Amino acid sequence: MRFAPGLILLFASAPAAAQRLPYEDVLTPAPRLAYAEMLIAEAPPPARRPEASGRVHAFYGDRFEYDPHGRAYSWDVSAEIGGAAHRLWLATAGDGLRHGGLSYVEAQALYSHPIIESGLALQAGVRRDFIRPRRTHAVLGLQGNVSEPFYVGAFGFLSTKGELTGRVFAYYDWESVDRLVLQPYAGIALAAADIPALGLGRGVSEGELGLRLRYRIVEPFAPYLGLSWDRLLGRTARLARQAGDDLGGTSLVLGVRSYF
Repeated sequence: MRFAPGLILLFASAPAAAQRLPYEDVLTPAPRLAYAEMLIAEAPPPARRPEASGRVHAFYGDRFEYDPHGRAYSWDVSAEIGGAAHRLWLATAGDGLRHGGLSYVEAQALYSHPIIESGLALQAGVRRDFIRPRRTHAVLGLQGNVSEPFYVGAFGFLSTKGELTGRVFAYYDWESVDRLVLQPYAGIALAAADIPALGLGRGVSEGELGLRLRYRIVEPFAPYLGLSWDRLLGRTARLARQAGDDLGGTSLVLGVRSYF
């Protein structure tokens, strides 16, 4: 953490008269947004069908990932509880360096209401970012399976400081060989205006493409190997260049996906 044009325009739109904010005016250096904040590398597996009682409870260890080249790690886990129509979605994601500590941690608590049988759900709630700059956001969006192998998501975030950002992503699980699943992924992050405190410029701020191949040892446990390409874009890339920051690149990733 793909939709109706109106929804995406809502997240990406910005005032035409918005002026470029000088990066130098920021009192503290604008940190580069962590990978986990900008894009959720993978969305959870398809939601489990309700039990006979109508209750749903599931845990998705979607991503426990390590980049051996950059010596970085990341995670994305979530849990879902409730009934067939009304559910509570709890999630956390973050990343860091092996010897440098955490660089980003977020947690979300969302009300989730499925709107189609395959699992696509409307979601609304709260997101909290715990590493500086700390932020609390109102969240509105949707995610889930449009079809069994095709997963999409689109979210808007409005912080308590009035900062509007968004995420749009999608992936497809292609199982051409028994137990082997190839997953192409694409996602973008957006900002409605320049946000120097977050190192963001108006418009599309970051893009990511990924390709992961996982092997299901047993049904709920699948290690994977993949390539991930991410890059800062547009005005955000310009701010990063001025600060001497890295714009992104390609990395090899190793990880595990599990759910129950």
